[in-house]
Amino acid sequence: MALGRHSDFNRLWFGQTFSNFGDKISLLALPTLAVVLLDGGAFEVGVLGALRFLPFLLLAPVAGLVADRFSRRTVMIVADLGRILTLGSLPLAFALDNVTMTHIYVVAGLTGILTTFFEVSYQSWLPQLIGTENLVEGNTKLQISRSVAEAVGAGAGGALIQVLGAARAITVDAVTFAISLVALLLIRHRDTRARVEETKASAKAEMKEGLKTLFGTPVLRGLFTANVVVNLGAAMGDALLIVYAYKVLDLSPGQVGAAFAVMSVFVIVGAVLSEQVSKVLTLGRTLVLTAVVLGVGYVLVPTGGAVAGFVGLIVVQAVIGFVSPMFDIHVLSLVQGVTPNEQMGRVSGTALSAVYGALSLGYLLGGVLGEAIGLTWALAVAGAVTAAGGLTLLGGPVAAIKEMPGGTTPDDSPAADATGATPTNDEKLPV
Repeated sequence: MALGRHSDFNRLWFGQTFSNFGDKISLLALPTLAVVLLDGGAFEVGVLGALRFLPFLLLAPVAGLVADRFSRRTVMIVADLGRILTLGSLPLAFALDNVTMTHIYVVAGLTGILTTFFEVSYQSWLPQLIGTENLVEGNTKLQISRSVAEAVGAGAGGALIQVLGAARAITVDAVTFAISLVALLLIRHRDTRARVEETKASAKAEMKEGLKTLFGTPVLRGLFTANVVVNLGAAMGDALLIVYAYKVLDLSPGQVGAAFAVMSVFVIVGAVLSEQVSKVLTLGRTLVLTAVVLGVGYVLVPTGGAVAGFVGLIVVQAVIGFVSPMFDIHVLSLVQGVTPNEQMGRVSGTALSAVYGALSLGYLLGGVLGEAIGLTWALAVAGAVTAAGGLTLLGGPVAAIKEMPGGTTPDDSPAADATGATPTNDEKLPV
């Protein structure tokens, strides 16, 4: 593969692989500290979840502006350093017998804020680091790391918490961010974008410019709409699926865990095969079909469960797991491929904010619909919304795209157009 000998990317990938595993440890260890050490309950755990999640919804556009104004690598380094110090404060407080719920809340909130700035800068920096022609391969490898962390990280985190205790296990997470920090420091590539002092543009004007690019470019507008709708429907389905497994299929926790483990395996398989599938089907068709199949998967949950129970749920979970990473990888890669590099932070930040808003609304709607019309019909609605997100692409230029734009890096060449060809000096993306 093209990135096999790309030392800077491999350093980034190495660091992100470790930090992804570490993140899963804290995801379990923070609520464990709250519940076991401080006798917290559902409310406290819910607040912790919100504090890690809300920064993306509220601050991603601001993080995007920062990513476009300053060195993205520097923002990532500062974010990693901040996460090391923030998470490291908990084991220290535990050693001094001074852990409080307020302290845990502050750690969760600050970690969420720093992660928001890191993720927006990282997504914005990747096209510049590896070039648009390598985006699918790069995002695939990074997605595989995230998928493996999802599949293994929670279990490993649970074992570490069991052996070390929740507070000491968080130390391991801090160490993983230290590994990520060192990897970033070793990367030789530097930003070459024009600095904000040279442009003299106000923050308000820059935000407007980013919004104009996002909603004025047909490809980006189509991807934004589809991604928000697909994530809305998928969140509705995810909120309902586990309840359906327990209350309707009457499965045990072990069976539900096994079904989700199978899904995690197929997420990895889907990520590995994403590039090959897009070459066979074309990129546009892959985006449409994966979203539609994902929606059909949620619709088939009741059918598969009724026909084959546990086995049926496993089959449906495998299908959902297989197509989800393909959609995510190609949406992200295409956005990175067609967005002007100097606006990448603002475009990705606004998109991330909307996607996280759709996820939060989706989980809420899924629960409300499940209570109002029953789990079976609510899953059907969730599946229909998800599939509709993919079908929205048929009304724009995305469905006709054959392959990823690429062949040059954003810093030294014109942007590729929406169909994968490189435009001449007189041709521009519609903005």
